[in-house]
Amino acid sequence: MDNSSGVGVLDKAVLVLNALEAGPASLAQLVQATGLARPTAHRLAVALEHHRIVSRDTQGRFVLGPRLSELSTAAGEDRLLAVAVPVLTQLRDLTGESAQLYRRQGDERVCVAAAER
Repeated sequence: MDNSSGVGVLDKAVLVLNALEAGPASLAQLVQATGLARPTAHRLAVALEHHRIVSRDTQGRFVLGPRLSELSTAAGEDRLLAVAVPVLTQLRDLTGESAQLYRRQGDERVCVAAAER
């Protein structure tokens, strides 16, 4: 399947975001992960940083930025959390054990909701 939308700059920006899904990346790591030329990867990452879609950690590595969370909330992605909390609570009450909900982030899982004992 062709991943090209026909809009080159957008396709390249998505390559950068996809690379950052796995976690923080230096410019060299972005270049390696995306196959983009160093100046192109830098220009895109800095432009995405300007719009808060990408930010930098304390070591200067590029990371996914806060604007993505804001957009996902606006898109209603957190509806899962709204329906999950009562289910997790009921599961905890029925089993006497804590219950958690995880989301995949790159190669890791991130706990997004929990009902503790």
